[in-house]
Amino acid sequence: MEFLAALLTSLLGLAGAPGVVIDRTAADLLRGQLVSAETLEVRVDNTPNFQILQGKVDRIRMAGRGLYILPFLRIDSLDLETDSISIDPDRVRSGELKLLRPLQAAVRVVLKSEDLNRALRSPTIAKSFKGIKADLSSIASGTKAEEFDLVDPEVTFLDGNRLRLNATVQPIIKTSGGTRAEPLVVAIETKLDVVGGTRLELTDPKAFFKGVDVPSQITKAFVRTLNRLLDLRQLESSGITARVLKFEVNEGHLQLIGFARLEPMK
Repeated sequence: MEFLAALLTSLLGLAGAPGVVIDRTAADLLRGQLVSAETLEVRVDNTPNFQILQGKVDRIRMAGRGLYILPFLRIDSLDLETDSISIDPDRVRSGELKLLRPLQAAVRVVLKSEDLNRALRSPTIAKSFKGIKADLSSIASGTKAEEFDLVDPEVTFLDGNRLRLNATVQPIIKTSGGTRAEPLVVAIETKLDVVGGTRLELTDPKAFFKGVDVPSQITKAFVRTLNRLLDLRQLESSGITARVLKFEVNEGHLQLIGFARLEPMK
């Protein structure tokens, strides 16, 4: 909301300027709202330009590569295109944004597996994999560990909207012989589904260690954290409704196509 108010305020001041100036100003403002961006292009379509003075914009299009909206998560590419925008120009001049009708935008996002893996290993996310409680005796002879950490998590995108998750299980307490338990590398395979159009969710996870089923606490820790990252309902507290219309998982990347809607504030 803060970005859009700043952007439209600037556009009002540039209503008579050539399109390239408006586009550059919009790109600079958007870049200032991000942690960082490798490339970012914004195009403001308005014919004629002076209708911005009336609070109207035909369309805003954005294409970004290597975007960091959060410090720990890189988005490989994001393309966005809004419908026409109608705002109260007097309120924008005073630094407020009042939509006269809902703002809608079509969105396409591509996320690469290596970027997701860096996010999973970041301090912000890695703490979710600490101090997990489970009985590991079924997969590690002599181990009485009841608490462990998941370290070095790695996601591999597979065809057919499936993912493989690998991680090292590091027991925290000692074995029955008095020495520290050896780490175990486990693999989890799961399917990715859209639930209610509002979130991507890992379903039917199966975890194995040398062909033996792994305790459910391990799969739950992974699935719970990833599901939280992929839940679009987190945006609703900001007045934004987001929906996934289509997604596909191919080797190396995940692509999402959907829309976002921002309702006028009362």
